[in-house]
Amino acid sequence: MTQSPLQATESRIFRAPRGFMLLTTLPRPYPLAPLSRVAATLVLAGLLSACVSDTIPISMDEPARVELPGTMPMLEPGSALEREHQRLIRSFGGEYRAPRLQALLSEIANRLRLVSDRPNETYRVTILNSPSVNAFALPNGYVYVTRGLLALANDTAEAASVIAHEIAHVTGRHAMERAELESRSVLVSRVHQEVLANPGTSRLMRDQSKIALASFSRQQEIDADELGVRAIAKAGFEAHGAVRFLVALDRTSRMRTRMDDHTAGSEPNDILATHPTTPERLDKAIAVARQFGAPGVGEANRTQWLQAINGIAYGEDANQGLIRGRSFLHPRLRFTFDAPEGFALENSPHAVLGVSQGGNEALRLDSSRGEPDRTLSALLALNPIEGIPITDLNEMTIGSLPAAMGLARGPDWTFRVVLIRVGENVFRFIFAAQNFSAEADQRFMNVAKSFRQLTEDEAKGLRGQRLGLMMARAGNRPEDLVANHMSNVPQGLERFYVLNGLTPDDMLTPGQFYKIITGG
Repeated sequence: MTQSPLQATESRIFRAPRGFMLLTTLPRPYPLAPLSRVAATLVLAGLLSACVSDTIPISMDEPARVELPGTMPMLEPGSALEREHQRLIRSFGGEYRAPRLQALLSEIANRLRLVSDRPNETYRVTILNSPSVNAFALPNGYVYVTRGLLALANDTAEAASVIAHEIAHVTGRHAMERAELESRSVLVSRVHQEVLANPGTSRLMRDQSKIALASFSRQQEIDADELGVRAIAKAGFEAHGAVRFLVALDRTSRMRTRMDDHTAGSEPNDILATHPTTPERLDKAIAVARQFGAPGVGEANRTQWLQAINGIAYGEDANQGLIRGRSFLHPRLRFTFDAPEGFALENSPHAVLGVSQGGNEALRLDSSRGEPDRTLSALLALNPIEGIPITDLNEMTIGSLPAAMGLARGPDWTFRVVLIRVGENVFRFIFAAQNFSAEADQRFMNVAKSFRQLTEDEAKGLRGQRLGLMMARAGNRPEDLVANHMSNVPQGLERFYVLNGLTPDDMLTPGQFYKIITGG
């Protein structure tokens, strides 16, 4: 697959600074108009699994438990699995450090491997620093769960159900089977990464890696669910934890869909992207769980789980920047800018994206370490947009910062490109308009001119959100906890219900802890 000029030149000219990774390609959720695309698609090897799937009734027969010493999963340096591992870590914001939570996940994984078909192997669970809701596994025993998924779980049984399902894919060699099939049919999973979303739509895809994973076969999903439910029951966890977590996944997906209708955002990078929760699927999961007893039979340690996730980041990672209305603020790199009225902003570890309500205008901001011996105009000239040369080059200042701007005129889209140098870093705005005009150009330039450095006090005052715990007292209602502790959280009451596995008909239990969202 050939690289676009932008992709090729960025890797040569731009080197991402520490803490702000350069993204050479961005999501392409829909077909693009000719010459409107400005980056190529990268191929991802088909060794990664991500799923939630249907279940069927299973046998109650259990093999004898045999405890064998575990062998740690390995990543051979330079191997396809090692490259896949590194790409996954980068795509999902890096590893998230939470020692207590990590220890509990490792303990759960160890209990599950003892009842798996390969008890002599161990599984390494990695927490990904992403608010998306997803889980993956590599065929060597590496299991990945996002912190966004972990925030939804309310007890150890729910968390175990996710890990058990992924382990089942590993023991069943499903990823390897799929990879072999894909290599024969040239049907591979892809990382869809484009600079611009479809100009004909107002919905902007979030950029948390945008891995479009090929679905496992239905039989593979059935097998993984069967093994997963059996495993959590055999390991002593409540089988109905899997059912509760499926309901939580479905509810958070529905909540996001309703919010997306108002914010022009979407989250295709979730665990349900290829396997939506259906009534049939939930019915089958309930039928399987009932074979191991009624709800409440088995371990579902709520207190232990809540203590482990208490204080983890929720939503955006402040280290990767925060969106506040039309403003984007990066406390670590200490800069901010304001998008035009009517633009929806999306953030990722790689770049900031924005799109207008009509979808005919868009923006992107990324950064790199600029070569100090080259002028900003030279850097512009060396980085054409999809083969379109950047002309009308002009040096300028924005505030007190050196800057340069230019235009790339295509038959369908026109791009205003602005570079701003801050110390060793070069920040790049790419503005795109389908119907370029003086008014549109002025809107773009106003965005560039709003770019400024944050003061030390401003940067220190910016904090991301975290999960906290609050004990309910007699007479407390969900509305009370939300009003007192989550008043600044959009759709706070609905989020409270979803996070805690509650419905509006449920009453709070005095003395019990509930998850709340703090900070922000």
